[in-house]
Amino acid sequence: AFDEYYGEMPWLALDFSERDKKKELSNKFNVDGIPTLILLNGDSGDIICQDARDRIEDNDPTGENFPWAS
Repeated sequence: AFDEYYGEMPWLALDFSERDKKKELSNKFNVDGIPTLILLNGDSGDIICQDARDRIEDNDPTGENFPWAS
């Protein structure tokens, strides 16, 4: 199921053996479901947008108002 689901996604994923890292990241970023899209500043690691998936789906499907800030 994962391979089929992930095959449609254009981003990286943690290997199943990295469950501890997944739990750590889920706790750090308050992830409560999948898929979750959180935008981070690549230099600082600061959160740019905590709910990017919802922003895209519900409010800005074309990205016209990007970047969104939490």
